[in-house]
Amino acid sequence: MTPTCGDPCIASICAARPQCCEITCETDADCVTLVGAGSICVDPGLCLPPPPGTSTSCPTGTAFDSITGACTGHWNPTCVGLVPSQCGKTCPTTTPTWGAACVTLAEQLCGADCEDAPTATCAHDECYAGPPLNAAQCGACVSTVCASMSSCCTAEWTDQCVELAKSLCGADCPQQGVCRSYAPNETNPACPGVDLTLGVPCGGTIPVCNRGNTPAPAGIEIHRYPAGAGQLPSSAPGRIADACDPTGGTVACTTAQPIAPGECISVAGCTGLTDGMELIVNPNDQVAECQCANNGSIHQSAMCESPGCIATASVSLIRPVTLFVALDRSTSMGGSNAATRWTPATNALKAFFRDPASAGLGIAFRFWPHNNPGWCNDGPCPGPGGGGCALPLVPFNGAPADRLMEESAAMGDQQELKLDQAFINFNTPNGDTPMYPALDGATTWAINYKNAHPEEEVAVVLVTDGIPSHCNTVPNDIGELARRAFQNFGVRVHAVGFGNSNSEIINLIAAQGGGQAYNLLAGSVQGGLLNALVSIRGQALPCDVTVPLAGVADPASVSVVHVSGTGAETTLTRRTGAGNCASGGWYFADATNTSVKLCPTTCSSIRENPGGKVRAIVPCVTTSLTPITTAWERYHGVCPPGTKTQWGYLRYRTTTPGDSSVEFRMRTADNTADLGSAAEALVATAHAVPTDTQVCDESSTPTCAIDLFDALGELPDARREYLELQMTLNPTSTGGGGVQVQDWEITYSCPDSE
Repeated sequence: MTPTCGDPCIASICAARPQCCEITCETDADCVTLVGAGSICVDPGLCLPPPPGTSTSCPTGTAFDSITGACTGHWNPTCVGLVPSQCGKTCPTTTPTWGAACVTLAEQLCGADCEDAPTATCAHDECYAGPPLNAAQCGACVSTVCASMSSCCTAEWTDQCVELAKSLCGADCPQQGVCRSYAPNETNPACPGVDLTLGVPCGGTIPVCNRGNTPAPAGIEIHRYPAGAGQLPSSAPGRIADACDPTGGTVACTTAQPIAPGECISVAGCTGLTDGMELIVNPNDQVAECQCANNGSIHQSAMCESPGCIATASVSLIRPVTLFVALDRSTSMGGSNAATRWTPATNALKAFFRDPASAGLGIAFRFWPHNNPGWCNDGPCPGPGGGGCALPLVPFNGAPADRLMEESAAMGDQQELKLDQAFINFNTPNGDTPMYPALDGATTWAINYKNAHPEEEVAVVLVTDGIPSHCNTVPNDIGELARRAFQNFGVRVHAVGFGNSNSEIINLIAAQGGGQAYNLLAGSVQGGLLNALVSIRGQALPCDVTVPLAGVADPASVSVVHVSGTGAETTLTRRTGAGNCASGGWYFADATNTSVKLCPTTCSSIRENPGGKVRAIVPCVTTSLTPITTAWERYHGVCPPGTKTQWGYLRYRTTTPGDSSVEFRMRTADNTADLGSAAEALVATAHAVPTDTQVCDESSTPTCAIDLFDALGELPDARREYLELQMTLNPTSTGGGGVQVQDWEITYSCPDSE
């Protein structure tokens, strides 16, 4: 036990009998008192056994630590016997467990929406590349894939295995990520006060909502700003603070009535508004709010139908990726453990950095504990931000030339050379395991980098063989660092543990940080760590695009277009396969034609110029006099525990000559078996006349999206886990063809299920 875990009962027992807890020292006198005569205090605060200094020299009540060679505390029946006198309570004779009855109570008493526990022994989801999967442990789909391609279960679960899971099993593999939006009448439980938001204006009114838990008074101003003024709140963290202090602006109108928690009102009579103007409610802090980064919108004069002005990332968005890798360099990594911990861990990292598939990654790296380039070692906490732990030994500033290259260090990859040199210069592990400041520093660097480069995906990879020591050892506090980085700034935190690490702490860090946890078995550190890094890379560096349904049957009709951040379109050249990618372009991932992969040089080029997207387009031309109805295409909303899928928006691009049209129908259910009997909803119709609705996406004027919450009839159908889409292509009334469905996109979010 450790007295710093935050439990007053344990702290009291540790004070009464120090041998029950972690033994630390500052002087030899401390060791004589705690361990016995002849024990001495050595760095970093450990008590060596009394003479003759062997494993049998530690006195009764303590234990010999074979890693550090010191005597440490031991929680034994004597310590348990102190619970009544020190804590005023008794220990149960049997160990309580959280079982099915407890889950039922959580659902009844708390309104929790509990899902079945995932298979604990399956290394990762079949939708993501990574270590090989075990067919017996991971389910029928993995068995099917491995029967077709055995290396998926013996060597590595590659992107090809993922594609087989899609084609052979019908696996739905959505873009990874968690989006949160408010449902009707929902409030923010973390906001005891007022939290005002603006909806999308329409029909001459502006919707104003209060997501806090205190009523908002009447008379709150809404200011207007010129189009493109840059005053709006943004999802880019670097602009959040600026948006909370807008400059200029003119009063357009004020709220005429109070707004209850969770309620919305429509404000009419606003003056001086034109399409594209920026709007902000409560810009002068008339009312104190829990947050101000969600107070803006853009004016549009269209009637109240589907909301406009929606700005969400395309599923084919390709971004640069930067990782901060923090490697544990504590004493337990070396010495007698070097062959099973330090050597395989560093070999795995070097292999990952040298892998041509890592080309395009930005890597910042540091050891911990280590005082180069700043102090990041055992002892008291260095203060907020992790002090020197936030300074990478191998820095990265975002320059394209400093990203990893396909070429080796010998052929000119300077960043790889610097990373290799770090292992050569500092190859002797030493110190304890100051996990809190190490993670605090890593996330601080990543947050600062993300603020400066909001267009990038940024993540932290923490690698350790031990449990927290010094500074702050409370697991929940360490997990809070990861939660803050992910929830507040969009920085994912992945954790890899082996040796003496605690799997619960590793899992906690990854769960709170929106990342993946990897608990490696003894003897598998090199392969396991490399597979973990490959899996993280596969999730962070997608360079593929799903092919529209019609392209599967007619692959020759598929074209792939890159749309730059400025809107310029470039048609990419199709190649026969990865081996013909010397001049860039794209190729089908496999014979199913369900997915397009970009050639490495094309992917790297696009990633270095962020802000664009890639579309796979299929001109579904038909001259048939009868309508064509597609098969149902299934989507699966995957959400974290405690949240539930809410379908968001449909965007599409079509061409409908004359009076032809395209009808989009949807149905939803909480399990696949019920989809066939679910009610169908006509959510959109694309046509050129009488109103042109052929294109409904971010390129429309004004921008457009079909609100699926309304189109599906609100609750409960808008919050089902599965959704299927069917399209009907109707020819013209005179038998003309030329109807095309070029592209579509469906979004969803994961609001709290409570």
